[in-house]
Amino acid sequence: MKSMIIVAVLVGMVSAVEAQDVATAFQGFCDEWMHKLEEREHANVSHIKWETNANGVQGDYVGYTHEHTCVMKDGTDSVPIGKINYREVRYEKHGGSIAEAEQSAPQPVEITEVTEIFRYSKGKWVY
Repeated sequence: MKSMIIVAVLVGMVSAVEAQDVATAFQGFCDEWMHKLEEREHANVSHIKWETNANGVQGDYVGYTHEHTCVMKDGTDSVPIGKINYREVRYEKHGGSIAEAEQSAPQPVEITEVTEIFRYSKGKWVY
């Protein structure tokens, strides 16, 4: 009887450690995901397609807010589920020339709330 209690306590401790490791891994995954979005935004800015109009040039690109939330919980069949919430923003830039437009402050024209859902499978977080 005593050995069964010890085994139950050990199993509980191992499960708690594994849950903590999964949660820590998700926080790292979340940070990495947001860093990838930051890199994508920089690429989007460098590939703006400029259009000429009567007022000069205009171009737009997609960016992402720095504010985000990362939440992990148990899903079905005890498979951990993680959610990352952030905002995607479509910005426009304007100017008399491309050089001027590139230096102009981006103006947000559309904001979309985004929720990304991930699952923990085979020892890693997957999309």
